[in-house]
Amino acid sequence: MKHLLCCICLALCFSMSSRTQDMESYELASISFEGNETFTDTELKAVIQSEENPFWLWRFLYATVSFIGSPPNYFDSTTISVDIISLKSFYAVNGFFEAEISASFVLDTTAKTAELKYIIKENTAHTYGKVQFTGLDNLSQEMNDAIIEYKKYPTWERYVQDNVQKKNDEIISYLKNNGFMLARYDSTVVKIDTVNSKADISTYFNRGRWYTYGDIKIEQDGESSSEVSYDLIKYLTNINVGDVYRVEEISKSRVRLARTGLFNSINLTADTISSNSSKASLLIKGTVGSLNELSPEVFVDNEFGFFNAGVGASYIRKNFLGDARKLTIRARFRLNDITNLRFDSESFKETFQTEVDLSAIVEQPFLFSRNIAGRLEGYIKSYNISTVEYDNFGANFTSAFDMPKHTFVNLLSPYLRFDGLSYTIPEFVKDADTLSVSPMTFTSSLGAEIGSTTTDDLFYPTEGRLISIISEVSSAKVKWDGRNVNSGQTLTLVDSLGYYAKMQITIGLYNAISRDKFTVLGIKAKAGYIQMLSGDAALVSPNQTFFAGGSNSIRGWRGRELVPTDLVFKDLFPPSLNEQLKIRGGNILLEGSFEYRRKFEKDYGFVFFTDYGNTWNDIKGIRIDQIAVAIGTGARYYSPIAPFRLDFGFKFYDPRDQKFIFDKKFFSTMVIHFGIGEAF
Repeated sequence: MKHLLCCICLALCFSMSSRTQDMESYELASISFEGNETFTDTELKAVIQSEENPFWLWRFLYATVSFIGSPPNYFDSTTISVDIISLKSFYAVNGFFEAEISASFVLDTTAKTAELKYIIKENTAHTYGKVQFTGLDNLSQEMNDAIIEYKKYPTWERYVQDNVQKKNDEIISYLKNNGFMLARYDSTVVKIDTVNSKADISTYFNRGRWYTYGDIKIEQDGESSSEVSYDLIKYLTNINVGDVYRVEEISKSRVRLARTGLFNSINLTADTISSNSSKASLLIKGTVGSLNELSPEVFVDNEFGFFNAGVGASYIRKNFLGDARKLTIRARFRLNDITNLRFDSESFKETFQTEVDLSAIVEQPFLFSRNIAGRLEGYIKSYNISTVEYDNFGANFTSAFDMPKHTFVNLLSPYLRFDGLSYTIPEFVKDADTLSVSPMTFTSSLGAEIGSTTTDDLFYPTEGRLISIISEVSSAKVKWDGRNVNSGQTLTLVDSLGYYAKMQITIGLYNAISRDKFTVLGIKAKAGYIQMLSGDAALVSPNQTFFAGGSNSIRGWRGRELVPTDLVFKDLFPPSLNEQLKIRGGNILLEGSFEYRRKFEKDYGFVFFTDYGNTWNDIKGIRIDQIAVAIGTGARYYSPIAPFRLDFGFKFYDPRDQKFIFDKKFFSTMVIHFGIGEAF
């Protein structure tokens, strides 16, 4: 009899195993939900374990090259019970304690696919009933008023566990920022009233004692610890004996100390002095590194919309003249637009573009107050773009404000800039005379950058938005010296002072469109405008105008390639010369992008993109047929320091000849870009 039972069990196990293996051969073509009135299919798919097939293109790429794309997902009937439990739990924590869920599936034996459906009967949602708080008694009236919003639960509002937890966390955060160093949340008991469809809540807190600082200690070591004073550390920390304990102030103090760059490591630890005391102690412990650094560097960047590479060296003196100032002296040599460098004799002179940059920077981590940092930079640059030689010098003063938490604007950076630019335009023929022109512009600007960002990741944002507004008022002192090469006569063509206002707005939106957040849709819109307050538009310095094209712009064109055809100083030299040399951009910029991003591994990905836009000098010249459109694809490597990208852009529509990509040789429309960081 025992042998017979064993044989039956083995047969059943073999049968179940065979059925499971047979099910696994069916690809899960779709997952649908019926009766889900409160939550979308997308929300519910994120809860369950079963996953439907990825998009056909990802499966095709995976089958072709296994490390690209995504493998197919197979139907497994054993996960249905797990999915039902997960769905019931999800509905319960969102107020539907009596939800009924069942499942059905259909197998297509010909196509070897399965369709899975979950049938949901949500029933009545439970709303908040009686709410009680234990452990928050005997608070001051001011504190009760501050947390009153977190204690409100409208009786008409559906019970949501996450909302309850968020409100409890906010209460604990407030208590910890107002002296209750040991405050903690114990538990929440939810009593379900099925008759009245109510959820009664009892929440328990343990707030502990109310603490003020009774002792502050500073411990520092390291090779340069003797050169960093205790007074400086105390000032940056901004916590004194007698102050009320606030956990947020400790976090801010740690950031202020780390921002100085003086410490290899810094930590702030608060603790009770004794178990029966209401006094807290604060220990500030740091290791001070070397205050002098001399280092070589190899770098790449995307300035001018090009892919550039260079070498340099820098000297850094920390705690320069005290008060945690940092002095940086830097020298750099750079090759610009190396992807378009040509070595043939005819093109080498035009494509060999270099830059020499000398700069000195003084950074002050606190300026006027602990919440404002300052930066002063002086620079001298010499570079060429195409065959035009530029000499650029100037100084920038920038301040950065630490913005309060939970504000819409979280970036505020006013600046004052002085910039001089001189260049020599290659000789050209006009009215049978050979002319040479040497412009010089000195620009003074007062402006600010205001920003707001809610993105969830610096390198690969999957949700949130980014808004940047740069506005400034500038004066431009312009002098153009001309020389007639034939006669040797020199004359001043322009000697004038102009004023203008400039604004640039950039908006970026990001949204994950896949369950694993590896697929993201990014949208960018950018606009810039220069309004002359006095003087002619030609007075705006070329390096202050707007250019389009390049690795961070419209990727079917090279950097600075899209410039206006309606030249503002056409009386001085032919418009075709600016189109050839790309000296001056436009006073108006319109630009945008749509980008489909997909990661197929943790560190690798690819994109499809569409870019559009152009530059103009006159708002009357903006027309639909003058908007350049590019399409393309690219590869990404997400390194620990920054994303590296390779993009292939194609001119889908070229406003210069008003032709589409179908009217040209395909590869003649292609431009290759290397870039650091995402395009936006």
